[in-house]
Amino acid sequence: MTNAASSANEAQLIQYAEKIVSPLIREGVFENFERAFRALLLDYIDHQIVSYKNKNAELEARYKQNFDSFSSSLKNHASPEQEDIWMDWEAVLVLLHKWQTIREQVTENDTA
Repeated sequence: MTNAASSANEAQLIQYAEKIVSPLIREGVFENFERAFRALLLDYIDHQIVSYKNKNAELEARYKQNFDSFSSSLKNHASPEQEDIWMDWEAVLVLLHKWQTIREQVTENDTA
């Protein structure tokens, strides 16, 4: 993609975001685009983090152990079903970590 095409796509994306957020500003929920966009983004990120934390807690409760203990208990004798559970659980933890990292990056320069 050329720089001109990339810039055009970015401009379209910004226009679309402003269009979506403008009712929140117009109705006085937020004072400007940046605050509205940031709040919505952080709300979505926090929702993802809570969702993956809950999935991890459900797995810990179901198997009465944390992921590391579950992994150790399967070493050298896991059934295909247990391997599937392990892979799903690992994915939950990987995604949880990714969302937490994204949140850190988004809030890195907060002055509040």
